[in-house]
Amino acid sequence: MVEDEAEIVRRIYRMFLVEGKTATGIATYLKKLHVKTPSGKNTNWTKNTITSILSNEKYKGDALLQKTL
Repeated sequence: MVEDEAEIVRRIYRMFLVEGKTATGIATYLKKLHVKTPSGKNTNWTKNTITSILSNEKYKGDALLQKTL
């Protein structure tokens, strides 16, 4: 199941970075495919959900461990 979720995240980044889709466009696309949201409760993707995924430091690879200098 985790690999399925990871593929969705990769797809979101690919659509945003490579294809130039907006967060709203990506949300609409995922809704049409009936892809479950990260909560797994429904398929109601929103612009805010996509923006949250795109700005998540762990998904982006920007995570800093022990964030003190």
